[in-house]
Amino acid sequence: MKKKSIIVKCPANTRLQNYLLQKEIHILTPCSGRGNCGKCKVRVLEGIAKINTMDRVWFSEKELQEGYRLGCQLYAQEPLTVELYL
Repeated sequence: MKKKSIIVKCPANTRLQNYLLQKEIHILTPCSGRGNCGKCKVRVLEGIAKINTMDRVWFSEKELQEGYRLGCQLYAQEPLTVELYL
């Protein structure tokens, strides 16, 4: 079964997971946001999101260059447009 995706604009200086919870949007986070499970895959479409250690664990270099990040770990230092897979 193919996952549904939605596009979200996340404001600057915001942790994506917190922003989504405020909007009552829930991404899969069985590890409670520690980045251990890799289930909260998102794709940054606009803006630049830093790559952290857990992103490097779960994604190939190609996927990182395509904008894939762990949603539970993503902190938007600038406004971002993010595709969520629900």
